[in-house]
Amino acid sequence: MANEKLTIQTITVSHIRVPLPRPAAVSTFKIPAVDTCAVTLRTREGLSGVGWCAAFGAEKCRALMAMVRDLFGTLINKDANDTEGNWAAMRQAASFVGRDGISAMAIAALDTASWDIKAKAAGLPLWKLIGGARSKIPCYASEGLWINADIESLKEAAASFIERGHTAMKLRVGKPDLAEDIARVAAVREVIGDATLMVDANQGWSDEQAKEACRELAAFDLEWVEEPVDHEDVRGCALVAAETDIPICQGETSWNERGMRHLLVTGACDVLMADLQRCSGPTGWLKAAGAAGEHGTPITSHLFHETSAHLMSAVSGSVWCEHMPWWEPILKEPAPFKDGCIHLTDKPGIGAEWDEEACRKFAPTPGGD
Repeated sequence: MANEKLTIQTITVSHIRVPLPRPAAVSTFKIPAVDTCAVTLRTREGLSGVGWCAAFGAEKCRALMAMVRDLFGTLINKDANDTEGNWAAMRQAASFVGRDGISAMAIAALDTASWDIKAKAAGLPLWKLIGGARSKIPCYASEGLWINADIESLKEAAASFIERGHTAMKLRVGKPDLAEDIARVAAVREVIGDATLMVDANQGWSDEQAKEACRELAAFDLEWVEEPVDHEDVRGCALVAAETDIPICQGETSWNERGMRHLLVTGACDVLMADLQRCSGPTGWLKAAGAAGEHGTPITSHLFHETSAHLMSAVSGSVWCEHMPWWEPILKEPAPFKDGCIHLTDKPGIGAEWDEEACRKFAPTPGGD
């Protein structure tokens, strides 16, 4: 079936409010739950593929669902094998309202589902379909070390990550008092020893605050400082990057290949962090990876490790897949993790399937939040 036409015929779109083990927060917003727009595409030939995008808030998720349904009209009766052509057609259909924002996120869900179908038809996991060479993708733990956790909770969470086999983790910073951030970083570093540690300010500092913070953080052997300033302050981020020896990681809040290239040409990042949904899916993410390769800049992923790990397998300059288990409660099987790595399997497609019972359980009541 690999070379035969796969006629896209129907779609199912669902709102699933995935609960978190405990309320989370970063320096600039809170995360009560993950409102997920879950998509299943089906072909006339009987294959199906899944994809998703997400937001924080029910109304935002409903907007995503509406855009997904609208863009699906572009795909009806199209060949799912033509991922590039279908992706371009969806972007063209979204051009009047703009190709960033909810358009990119909706395209990402549809594009992911299309790649899932294409790989299943070929009888291959996505990573092999796109020429991936690595089945073990180093990852870092990203869930738990939130800015609203006290130091004792941070130490417990960090120790737990090490016990579970993680060799790297990310801590959120950006407290109003820099001394608090330094104390939190010091506490986690003491617990994890020489394991890899990243920090993420989530755009919580001004340019000058970021420069001062980087000077203070230089003693902690950090892998990177992520999003030190507002993502639109590209010049400010470049100035911070120029004044510190700590690598600056930027890109998760930038949109599509154009946004990634702007960061690269301005020197605003030492590591490019490409977000699957803000890059409009696997097709766009791979384009961002190509741009990073042209500039000799390492690329890392943001969220969505179930799909992103496949893409990173095919990119020689990729480093550190973010491991965020938000969607594990609604999937039949989590992406296998062991010894600090996501282990890609030979299961055709992206390897993700909805747990229908869990999806029904976490579906919001009509009109509810």
